[in-house]
Amino acid sequence: MSAHESEWTLRRLSAGELATTEAARVQAHAASCETCAQALRGILQEAQTRFEAEVPFERFEADVEQALRRQQDSARPPPRRWVSTTGAIAASLLVVVLVRPLLGSNAESGAIVGLNRLQGGATAELLIGGGLGPQREAIPGRPEALDPGERVMVGYKAGTHRYVAALSVDAIGEVTPLYPEAGASAPVAPGSGQHWLPGGWEFTSAGDERVIVVLSDEPLPQETLVEAARRAFAQADGDVGRMPQLEVPGAQTHWVLQKP
Repeated sequence: MSAHESEWTLRRLSAGELATTEAARVQAHAASCETCAQALRGILQEAQTRFEAEVPFERFEADVEQALRRQQDSARPPPRRWVSTTGAIAASLLVVVLVRPLLGSNAESGAIVGLNRLQGGATAELLIGGGLGPQREAIPGRPEALDPGERVMVGYKAGTHRYVAALSVDAIGEVTPLYPEAGASAPVAPGSGQHWLPGGWEFTSAGDERVIVVLSDEPLPQETLVEAARRAFAQADGDVGRMPQLEVPGAQTHWVLQKP
């Protein structure tokens, strides 16, 4: 028996096609075997290059906005002579499926790390693009430097969770609700595929910015999330890069972005 995993097995791992126990075994092996780790990094880079060639960030971002507008239009009931059609129809979450590798590599240690498989079968990811640098995905737990003009988009698979919210914390502890901007966590989009929060964000000013996605079983008021983020910032002695998980129920993903 070969001491290394086959390329087919590594490709299935990168695509998230292995069963949980088998994926854990192969991932553990790749974390300790530089040959397999290097092969897996090559597979991930190949997939990333192919994705960038097929779906540039600007086109992907435009497709998101167009799909959102189509959903908004389809949500409007046909006009009736005896029913007033005044009033805005609330926008529903966008349903866009994007097949991407669920694993990344830690370049410093050579270990293979998950892009964030959360409890309840959930995942989350943050896509960066629109600038002069390459389109790429930020890895939770590893700071990612942004180039001038770059924007981010946030996606998720809800798993068993029913609500989603996103917020950010900057280097001076200012907390900004990203989605929704007010109220409570929004219902997740229907379906088990990958969904993207509407719009994108370009972070300005200097210093680090922590982006947080919370998937929960019950809606969480934005005020609760903001206060939890402020407490976490204080616990880290004002270091946004060292903030702990928020003390709120649900599954969380944290990314740290280094603004130009």
